[in-house]
Amino acid sequence: MDSRGSLVKKIDTGATWVGVILCALLLLFAGAGWASKGFKRPSVGKAAPEFTLTGLNSRDTIALADLSGKVVLIDFWASWCLPCRQLMPRIAELKARHPELEIVAISVDVSRQKALTFLRAVEPSLRAAHDPEHSVSNAYGVERMPSSFLIDRSGNLRFRHDGYSEQDFEAIERQIRLLLDEP
Repeated sequence: MDSRGSLVKKIDTGATWVGVILCALLLLFAGAGWASKGFKRPSVGKAAPEFTLTGLNSRDTIALADLSGKVVLIDFWASWCLPCRQLMPRIAELKARHPELEIVAISVDVSRQKALTFLRAVEPSLRAAHDPEHSVSNAYGVERMPSSFLIDRSGNLRFRHDGYSEQDFEAIERQIRLLLDEP
């Protein structure tokens, strides 16, 4: 029994190490794949990456250039993202409290229908765009969902928030007030 138990323990330990090595290789190759795409985070304080996307709840075009001179909150979301489900109604509350704030909620879902179903169920009042090929989310260096960006009246990226927590939301609202008070 002792030799059999020892053999099982060796096999179990060996399988654990194989799993660790495979995970490390997967992370290494995944990172190399992102780097080869030119995945880069834009600098806070610099011009926000321009974009033009098709609207999600309409087929209108949504372009950052059309919002020039306004404070803009861009929120990247996905239908599979549970924190996005919590954040979207809160973003609509921000719009109600700060009507001069422009909001663009950008879905990274590949499926337009999944994104529309989510939007209609969670917060249909938001201006939403669709980025199924991830060209805009890559330009903004989005690494996780949700990710929010605040752009000032001059078109500069001023604040970035990756993920969602109550503290993030409070910081976003403070930053919105700060940007809206600027000339």
